[in-house]
Parts: sequence; structure tokens; C-alpha cells
Amino acid sequence: MAIHPSFRVPLATRGRLRFLALGVLALQLGAAPAMAQSQGPVDLKLWGQTPADAGGAYRGVIAPAPAPAEPAPAPRAVEQPRRASPPAPRPASQPRPAPEPAAPRPQAPRVTVPPTPLPAASAPAPTPAPQPVPDDMLGYALVPLDPTGSRGTLLSGEYAVGRFSVLLPDAVAVDHAVLKLVYSNSVETSPEASALDVWINGQPVARLPLDAHRGPVTARIELPVEMLTVGQNRVDIIARQRHRLLCDIPSTYELWARLDNQASRLMLAVADDGPGLADFDSLITDPALADDPVAIVVADGFRSDGGMTAAAIAAQALAIRAGVSMPSFEMIDATDDTRLARQLSDPGSADGPRRVIVVGSAPAIAGLVGEDPGDAGDGVLRLIRSTGGRSILVLTGRDTREAQLAARRFADQTRPLPGSDRLVADLYDIETRVPARPTPRIDGDASYSLAQLGYHTDPFDGLRQRIDLPVDMPMDLYVGDNSRVRIRLDAAYGANVGPRAEVAVLINGNFATALQLDAPGGALIENAELLAPLSMFQPGRNVISFETRLPGTPAFCGPDGVLAGPGGGGTAGGGAPRFTLFDTTAIEVPPVAHLASLPDLRVMAGTGFPYNRPGHDISAFHVVTPLDQPLGVTAAATVIARMARAAGVPMEPHFYDQMPRLRARDTLIVAPIARLGLDLVAAAPVGPELLGDLNRGRLPETIVEGDDAAAPGGVAESGPQLLQAQTARRLEARAAATSRWSEGLREEWQRRLGENAEDRGDGMIGWASRSWGWLRTQTRWILDETLPDRRSPETLFTEGSRPLLAVMQYAAPQDVGTTWTLVTAADDQRLLGGVRLLAADEAWDALKGGVATLASDGRTVATADGGPSYHVLTGEVGPFGVLSITASWFSRNVLIWTAVIALLIGTLGVATHILVRHSPRRPV
Repeated sequence: MAIHPSFRVPLATRGRLRFLALGVLALQLGAAPAMAQSQGPVDLKLWGQTPADAGGAYRGVIAPAPAPAEPAPAPRAVEQPRRASPPAPRPASQPRPAPEPAAPRPQAPRVTVPPTPLPAASAPAPTPAPQPVPDDMLGYALVPLDPTGSRGTLLSGEYAVGRFSVLLPDAVAVDHAVLKLVYSNSVETSPEASALDVWINGQPVARLPLDAHRGPVTARIELPVEMLTVGQNRVDIIARQRHRLLCDIPSTYELWARLDNQASRLMLAVADDGPGLADFDSLITDPALADDPVAIVVADGFRSDGGMTAAAIAAQALAIRAGVSMPSFEMIDATDDTRLARQLSDPGSADGPRRVIVVGSAPAIAGLVGEDPGDAGDGVLRLIRSTGGRSILVLTGRDTREAQLAARRFADQTRPLPGSDRLVADLYDIETRVPARPTPRIDGDASYSLAQLGYHTDPFDGLRQRIDLPVDMPMDLYVGDNSRVRIRLDAAYGANVGPRAEVAVLINGNFATALQLDAPGGALIENAELLAPLSMFQPGRNVISFETRLPGTPAFCGPDGVLAGPGGGGTAGGGAPRFTLFDTTAIEVPPVAHLASLPDLRVMAGTGFPYNRPGHDISAFHVVTPLDQPLGVTAAATVIARMARAAGVPMEPHFYDQMPRLRARDTLIVAPIARLGLDLVAAAPVGPELLGDLNRGRLPETIVEGDDAAAPGGVAESGPQLLQAQTARRLEARAAATSRWSEGLREEWQRRLGENAEDRGDGMIGWASRSWGWLRTQTRWILDETLPDRRSPETLFTEGSRPLLAVMQYAAPQDVGTTWTLVTAADDQRLLGGVRLLAADEAWDALKGGVATLASDGRTVATADGGPSYHVLTGEVGPFGVLSITASWFSRNVLIWTAVIALLIGTLGVATHILVRHSPRRPV
């Protein structure tokens, strides 16, 4: 009996099938005790190079292939020149016969325990115990390039990509490298048909099994040193998942894999040549020291403007280089608490924090570290390691200005620290260097291909695919509804993708536009034009998503919407592709206006604006905080460091105990209510009677997170090597390989579709159906729009609320074009505690509007509109800029534009009437 493709399993049947699947899973768990080993530490060896396709070209995709006649060499070590003979074949691959045509399709290369495959009819062979990883290996954090939460990077759906960046040191002899990944996945994920593919710098590294539904799994992958480069290294983790039982689009939302960003690290075993500055980079991101705050000792004291600026830049550098989480630190005044400052700066003392940063001029530091730092030059970074395990980073110079230079060199996240214990900063190099951006930046009046945005062509054989591409827009972006972004889509799809198949474009999670895939025999789409409103973009970080929904029944599904056999017949991504999005797809952005609209806490949280101004090498602003209270100074430095972490570059704050007389700069005010002056409170959008409700706020109890259950794993043995520099030849070779892969796949789609690509439906009915689908998809974004939240600030301070912290942004009462931002709480203790809770990613990303409060639970952020909005010019505006700003402003204010048009029409009518009435009449 034929079943309609749109038939779906009823909810009751789905529940019974899921219950049956869980029962079978429980029986499998009881019958296979060896499977429990996968929930502890797993020693995963590196599998060989990805097999080439039939044409011999490198495809760049991990796909199943028959066993080769001669095993590929494993990339775990470099072949020595003296070895002229080919490597000996592995024992597991010897008895394997070549697959016959009638035999089942071979499985994809999979990393399991033990690392070598077992014979079909033999008992499990004993495996040697994994060698422990040495404790002295340096670990470097995997910094996610996409927005993540506190629980790690979530890879959801059948296809998802996690993009990470790792900064590796310079001038360090590396013995071997180990990539440590800690991950877990949904219980609904089929382990036979799901996997994690790991890529480093564009090269495939390993395929990890997704069988971690009972708890986190720790995987350690041995890496060849020549695969890594000095500086930024790109790590891509691709999740390919299938449901354990069902195969419809709703079931794909139950698939997920979560990577623990804190515990996952790239480990390097280096030659022990004494303490080096690269060691401090590893200590910053060490998860074992997450609860140990970093002590920042201000050698010149809080009252020294230059000394506090250098210390604040050092705090920003700590936040920028910290990796996946905002670090905790404490500011210490060496002139006020001399005994504590000497104790922390003493290499022979083991009491207190293990990480200390001493900032200041050379004469002030000489009395703290017990020795003269020597020739300071333009600025010196120096590391001192004590026998008790404390590491002291010294940032100094002949004066506080040169100490700021050393701190700015420490804040450059695009350049690694060397393996030596001393580095002299170069003023010319710091001033002229353009920092590299890990996230692509999109400016107006330009076209960008998906390859430039970090995506590479990858075929898809499932039901729903979503590709997220983070991009950065200008921080002073001013857009209206008068412009459209043009998307020129290049894609291909096969037959039987379903009657409602489409590829949709989403901007920041909101629907923008879509293209229906309505050709029954499939089609090769080239340069298809889609339009998306430019107003859907926001200043700072944005995410462009391509979501493909193919409701038709794929090959691995049965006719009743249930998976056809264990694993669906193969690993996800290994079947015939149903859809391919080519990386030649282009996004054309029209010219945009540059005009900042304030107040906007979301822009401040995402870019640091207005304290981080565009076009400035380093932006200067004022900070007002009680300098006699270390808690208040630490809170102010934490807010500045969190803004710098979001912006990716440091800023230049100048600290004052009270509002300075010269108020021509933007000002950040961080102080408890009792220390606020009348002029500060009078200009705020919330009155002092409402701010008094902050006295009801309480700090939440400390939640102790679980320890990392990962145990040591295996490492490789090889000679020490220096990491290679990222040369232009390596980049060109990688780009050429990607281009060949994309073009080869396009030709394969053309051969596969053949004449069916031109089959677009049956005459007038097909044309009408396509026209209605186009109209529906192009107008859906209008229906999805909602009115902005016009919440009053008074609603945040009601009788039932217990706000702990308040953040307000408003225009300076006297200076045109400058902004004040007030961060306040009931006292110094609650101010620092609330600021540290606000600096967490979830709370910080929730800031928006003009007024925000943090609840006493430390997680809930409530926002509302502040005072009247105003605009700030961020640069010179030419005639075209004035025209663009005017058009965007009128598109934002449609009623005013309508009134202007009506006024012009009325004026023209009156003028015509007067002209006709007073004109001389001639007799006919």
C-alpha cells in the first residue's frame, strides 16, 4: 500500500516507539559491559588521511570508502628521511577482503576503543592501558567564534558546525600535541549513524563516535606538530547526527551534541627551558584555576592616573586572552596595602593566588619584585616563576606610559607570547599593526561569498540542515527599511525532496527570505536572487543562517516515518546528497549610513561603543569610581574588561574619584548609591527614590560546579619541533583545494541531475503554485515582525522585584555628543558581586535598551527604555552620507515621511492655484 509522503507517525505511536527504543537500549547496555568504557577517558588514536574520491581529487569531506590495498600512513608523526621503505601495514587491515559488489556498504572510518578494529568472529583483544598525559603540558583554550552559553557549545540538528580558534605560542620547541575534547550528546542520537568530524586548519583530523548519552566523554587525539601554526589556529567540529528511531523533521530538533568549552583544550608538551611568557597564556585559561582570581597589583597606586590606566589595560588583556569565560581578578593598591602587595609580588611566597600581574613604572616595581627589571626600553613584559608554583607577570617601563605600552602588547590576542621570559614591546609595531579579526566583518557597498565568511561546500543527505555564519557589522550602523541585502544563491538539490521543501535565510534567528525547492526532478540553482531587509541587521555581532528543510522521505527512512534498519543504512553524511549549498553563494550589502543611535546597552555590550569609538587606535574615556575602595575599583575594571572582551581590543580609561571638570569625553560611572553625586543622579532616567529599591537586593549563594571527570589519556612520542608560521603559500594551497572541491561537486550535481534539472512542473498549474509559494516566502518576514518593547523604567523597580544591580545609559546633561553609563548597587560588596554576575555571557548578552537590572538570582536581566534617544556622529559625513542618513531616518519614521509628502503635495497645489489665479488672462 502506498503511503503519502506527508504522512507522519501519530504522537502516541511516536511515544510507544521511543519507549521501545529505550528498552532495547537498556538491554544493550546490560549485555555489553564493555560499552561503559566510553563514558570514562577514551584514548582515541588519529585515523589516516581522508580517502580520495574516484577522481583522485581531495574532496575535503570525511566519507566512507572501501579499505585501500595499501593502508594510508597515519599523520601522527613525520616520516624520517632515512626510512625509505613504506610503512608496515596494520594488523587489523590484513585479513580484510575487498568488498564485493553485493556486500553491504563499508562503514566510515571510526575511532573506537580499542583504536584498531576487531576481527568479526574473534573475542575482544586486550588493549594496553592509555599512557597518562604529563602534568607539565601547556593547555590552550578553544575559543568559540560563535555565540555560546555557559554550558558549552551546543551543536543541534542533523548538521551543525562549531568553529573555534586556538592561539599557540611562538619560539617554543614542541615534543608532541594532543587535542582534548570533552563532549556529550542526546539519548535520541543513533550512535551507529552519528559522528563528530574534527578539522584543524582545513585538514581532517579524526572522526569521533557520538555515544556519550550517559555522560561526558573525554577524547584525546594525537596531532602531528606540522599541522599546527604559530598564532591563530582554526578548529572546526562538525556534528553529523541521526535520530535513533524516527526520521521526520520534528525529530531532528531532539538531536544535539554539547562540547565542554572549559575542559576542551589543545595540549602541547614543550621542552623545559625554564619559565616563559607562553606559560602565562596557558595559566589564564586553565580550568583548574577558574575559582582562583588573578591579582593585579598597581605598583604606582590607584591615585596615579597613568598607573591605573596601565592596570585597566592589563585587566582588559586578561579578559581578551581568557578564552571561553570571563576571568575573575582583584585590583590591589601597592601604595595603600604595601604588605599584601609585597607578599603577592614575592616569588618566594606561596600564599595567595597562583597568578599575579604587577603593573607600573620601573622605579615603583623594583621595590616589589625584589630586583630591578633592567632596561625597560619602550615597555617590557617579563615572567617570574616561583618554586611554590606562583607565576608573576611584570608589565613595566621607564614610566607609566611605557607600562601602558607593555599592557597593550599583552592585550593583542592575534599575536602569541614567546617561549622566552622577557619581551620588549615595540611602539611603532603596536601603533601601526591592524589586528586580525576572528569573525568576518561586513561593511556597506560590498559583496561577500560564503567562503569569505568561513563556510565551505559540504553536501547534505538528511532532512533539515542549518548553517550559522557569524559576522560583525559596523558599531555605528544606522539602517532603516529603505535598503535590501541581495543574496545570490548557488545550490543544488535532488529528486523527492518534498512538496514544501525550501531553503530559508534567517538573520539573528528571524526569518528574512526563502526559496522554494519545487522541481520534482531536482535542479541546479545558480545565481538565484533573494532579498532580505537590511534593517534586520544590528550593530556589532550578527548571525546569518541558511536553513534547509527537506520533508520528502530520504533513502535511510522507511515508508512509515521510522528509521529503516539499525543506523539507517550508514553514517550521516555518507549517503547520496539531497542538497548542497555552494560556498560561491554571495551576499551583496548596499551602502549603509554611519550614525550611532543611543542609548543602547546592547551596542555597548556587543561592541563597547561609545567607549570604543570606530576609527581610533585606542579610545580614551573617563571612569568615575571611589578610588579609596578596592572593591569599587575592581568592579569598574571588570566592566571595562568585559566591554573589551566583546570588542576584542583594549580601551584607554582614565580614572577619577569624582566627576572631572572637563567633561568632553564619554564617562563610565561605577559606584554604590551612597557615593553618587547629585549631578549624576539628577540626569539619570531613574530617580533616587527608585534606586533606593536596590537595598532589597541580595547576592545569590555560590554554586559549586562539578570537577572535570576527565582522566589522563595517551600521547604521542616524537622529537621536538618548532611550530610553523602561517605562510601565504599554505593559505593559497588550502584555498585552491577548497575551490577544486566546490567545482568538482558542482559538476557531479550536473551529471547526476541531467535533463531532470529542467523539469519545473506541469504548465500553468506549476507556475501558479510556484508564484504563490514565492509570494508566501517573500512576505513571511512582515508577519513575523513584532512591535518593539516600550517598557517604562519604573516597572523594573516594583514592590515585588528585588534588583541587585542597575545599569543605565543616558546623554550627558551638558555636553552634546557624549554619553554617561551608570552602574550602581546598594554597597561596594553587592556592587562587585553583581558586576561579576553581570559579566557572565548569558546576563551580559541580555543587556539592551537604556535601563537594565540584574535580579538577586544573578541570572535574570530585565530591560526597559531609558531617556530620550539621541544620535552621535562617529566620523566625517559627506553628501552621500547625509543622503543615506536622511533616507534611513525617514524609513524609520514613516508617518513623518507621509506628512512631508502630503505637505509637499498641498504646497504644490496651493502654489499652482495662486499662479493660475494671478496670471494674465488672454481673450480667446
